[in-house]
Amino acid sequence: MLVEARVLGRSRAVVEPHELTYEPHQPVPLRQLIADVVRGEVGLAVDPDRLRRFLRVLAADQIERQPDGSHGRSIDVDEVVRSALEGFDHGFYYVFIGDQQYENLEQLVRIEPTTRVRFVRLVPLAD
Repeated sequence: MLVEARVLGRSRAVVEPHELTYEPHQPVPLRQLIADVVRGEVGLAVDPDRLRRFLRVLAADQIERQPDGSHGRSIDVDEVVRSALEGFDHGFYYVFIGDQQYENLEQLVRIEPTTRVRFVRLVPLAD
């Protein structure tokens, strides 16, 4: 599947679409997809800067607590997954699979090798 991360209002993606191998044999809850994507991104850790940008979209509060220069091996993956799921519940970011927005962590999603998954972070308005 193709995965990308964006911030609403920015013309360019924070993390450009990239291939992430994910081939469940049946539909999975959105909760599992998010957790698996976070684990997959941390496991790849090919580019620590890209990983940090990606995780800021899903779990900004958790990533900001990591020491500078940290890479995938020093990240508490379970804590980042928890933070990403909590962030989705609080409406900090949206998930689009294809052209459809998913709004519930229990919704079932079907992922194919050509599926595009976009994580879109919202930016709060200033007072």
